[in-house]
Amino acid sequence: MSSSQASSIIIVGGGIIGCTTAYYLSKRPGYRIILLEASKHGVAQGASGKAGGLVAKWAYPKELVNVSFREHVALAEKLDGASRWGWRYVGCGSWEGRGRGSGETAEGLEMDGHRLKKKSLEKKLGLMDGGAAKTHIRARGETGLPEDLTWVSEDLTKAYSPMAPMGDTAQVYPYEFTSSMLELAQKNGVEFLAGRATAIQVDGHTADDPDRRVIGVEYQVLITGATHELQCSHVILTAGAWSPTLVPSLPIAPTRAHSITLLPSEDVVISPYVLFTEIQLPPGPGGRLTDASPEI
Repeated sequence: MSSSQASSIIIVGGGIIGCTTAYYLSKRPGYRIILLEASKHGVAQGASGKAGGLVAKWAYPKELVNVSFREHVALAEKLDGASRWGWRYVGCGSWEGRGRGSGETAEGLEMDGHRLKKKSLEKKLGLMDGGAAKTHIRARGETGLPEDLTWVSEDLTKAYSPMAPMGDTAQVYPYEFTSSMLELAQKNGVEFLAGRATAIQVDGHTADDPDRRVIGVEYQVLITGATHELQCSHVILTAGAWSPTLVPSLPIAPTRAHSITLLPSEDVVISPYVLFTEIQLPPGPGGRLTDASPEI
């Protein structure tokens, strides 16, 4: 092994896993760490920068959550996560109702019953009662809406149900969190390289060769398109749904999901809630009703 390979780590993929991996590894001395990202716009360009940003005790797998939630709290306290990446505790609930058509008034609304669908990515597995919606009688009537959840119209609401105790769910701005992890890693010496990994290089003739090992990464420079090689002792593949392009045997596939982020005016304060929703949309052409299940 050459001197450039020894104790050299290449992380392929600049999403939340790649950037946090770079940050934690950067606190260990003796390694040269390179983060390779394929997007010309920088890190967190996929789901890592556009997801709902939920951090929850009820997430899965439980073995990971028991560590990760505590670590998120510690990072936010140590690095001023509230101002740097928007760390905050939020309420979490299931909301069922309908959307209001353009120009429609609140009078005469009717809500058709419709089946509840499984939420995207099965995120509700660890929630109370599996997150099933049911009506709770509260101060705001039969809908069960909390008093401070004022940014949801009660007249459009069929049912609201809390899904986790307060303190079990938090939220961050995912792009700011991911990019902050990279900035902190770079302060500790991590190198960022804009390039698309095209192959992981190995030393060994066959897949079952006991001496087979990683020796580097081949990549294409984004600006010039030129192909180069980086030698290393370890490769960490954190390219998400794109990982099988480098290692086809990986059982990874993309999953489609939708999140809606509300950005109110600076002078408007809204209560901190995240909602798993079942929304009956206004009738489309031909009077057809459509359901949508975004996370808000």
